[in-house]
Amino acid sequence: MKRFAPLSLIAALTIPGAAFGQASDMKGMDMKQGCMDMKDMKGMDMSACKRMTKEKTSDSKVQGTPKKGAVHKTSGVVKALDQANGKVTLAHDQVKTLNWPPMTMSFGVKDKSLLQKLAVGKKVDVEFTQQGSNYIISSVK
Repeated sequence: MKRFAPLSLIAALTIPGAAFGQASDMKGMDMKQGCMDMKDMKGMDMSACKRMTKEKTSDSKVQGTPKKGAVHKTSGVVKALDQANGKVTLAHDQVKTLNWPPMTMSFGVKDKSLLQKLAVGKKVDVEFTQQGSNYIISSVK
């Protein structure tokens, strides 16, 4: 009896962990294929499978995450220019497509000739894209 209690405790602690480990391995599972395989199961409630498929599809498109190469727009005031490195610092308004609040940050420019349209203190409308970890202005108005 003394050995039975520790063994029961060990079993109680390891079985849920094994089940959880198997569930986490299902992340890459194609749920549409899984639902199609279950069509032969008569009497099975397919609504749960369909609901999981819909959740999987919607989860893959995280809200607020822009598509690669998306063009973002904002207005701002030029705070500094770095002609040599092709950068401009803007105190910009909210960027809704990136869910950014107003802030001050540096941007690169796609073409250094855009810097000639800018002057410290000037209010501008800009369009920019993300390139790696950098944000590059492509248009200034």
